[in-house]
Amino acid sequence: MTNRWAILALIMAAQTMANVGPLGIPAIAPLIRDDLGLSMAQAGSFLSAYYVGTTLMSLPAGWMADRWGVLATMVLGQAVIAAGLYAVTGTGSFSLLMIVMICAGVGYGMLNPTTAKAAMAWFPRRQRATAVGLKQVGLPLGGAIGASIMPPLALRLGWRPAVAVPASLIAVLAALTWLLYRDPPAAENTDGPSVGPASLRSVLGNRDLWLVSGATLIFAGVQTVWMSFLVLYLTDVLRVSLVHASRYLVLAQVTGMAGRVIFGMLSDRLFGGRRRIVLVIAGVGSTVCSLVMAGTSPGTSPWVLAPLALAFGFFGIGWNGVQHTLMAELVGPRGAGTAIGLGLAISSFGVTICPPIFGLAAERLGGFGVPWAGLGLVMAATLCLLIPVREGRMETP
Repeated sequence: MTNRWAILALIMAAQTMANVGPLGIPAIAPLIRDDLGLSMAQAGSFLSAYYVGTTLMSLPAGWMADRWGVLATMVLGQAVIAAGLYAVTGTGSFSLLMIVMICAGVGYGMLNPTTAKAAMAWFPRRQRATAVGLKQVGLPLGGAIGASIMPPLALRLGWRPAVAVPASLIAVLAALTWLLYRDPPAAENTDGPSVGPASLRSVLGNRDLWLVSGATLIFAGVQTVWMSFLVLYLTDVLRVSLVHASRYLVLAQVTGMAGRVIFGMLSDRLFGGRRRIVLVIAGVGSTVCSLVMAGTSPGTSPWVLAPLALAFGFFGIGWNGVQHTLMAELVGPRGAGTAIGLGLAISSFGVTICPPIFGLAAERLGGFGVPWAGLGLVMAATLCLLIPVREGRMETP
């Protein structure tokens, strides 16, 4: 019988590699901006374009995973991401780059809810938030790898070859996923009449799912603003070198990895399966970090910037696995993929609109102080959406 931890390792590898290229691109944004002659707002919009495709595809992909199974959707998502990144290397204008990033994002829209459904199917409730948190480590881990390897590659070979490398690695992982992934035995050997997936109407009618999705729209937007603008802000405003600025992004991604595991374990063990309290803690931490960032200046010490990057990574990136778990538990196992897809579609919309708004605000206001502070205040207000949420208690079938 296939070991659940081996399957989780495969899922984590797929999730990680899928994020190396897209999340590494902000680390080389200054080089892309110089090559294509972009504005600050345009250079901060790469991830926004990527998540347009994710927004459009997340709900259909969750529906596909519930009805047609995990494997085909997961592999197709990886293939689309790889093809999109290959296409990025041939773009010569901002508009074409945005279109191609949207297409690549469609692939991540397929992959993300599907891997979450797979992780939840393989683990019982008492381990579920931890398992999904480990799976979601792939985003910050992939971002950390991308931010570590892509700037040196781009400085040596050019930014286009630096993007082609992770595209090739994603294609390899797609092939390995096709060869190695298996559904859990309960799904393969169920006797008697099968129970169909939950209807789309029943999922869309869940009030609590909409509340959580609305809150995490801002959570995801704040997370992406930090990932999109941290290197640009540090290099252009605080006069930090590109290599050193990318290291701060790596620090944030590393503690984001830790946060996704630790928050999952806290939810499963310390808080007895409660998920909402973890999101509140993460939101408060993100608020504080954004307000502190508003007070930074060219004279700010690395002894301030490094802990700030570490703290934001933990709070601003670490919440994601618990969010996925909560959304699935709100509707039950038959609609888990659709629920996660809906939540991801809405949160991806926040990812799409928040960075351009933030960049435009910085340009119009002549600085980043007010936008950073505004980001923190919006996050604080968003926590009110979580107050009336009634948590679910989904059990593994």
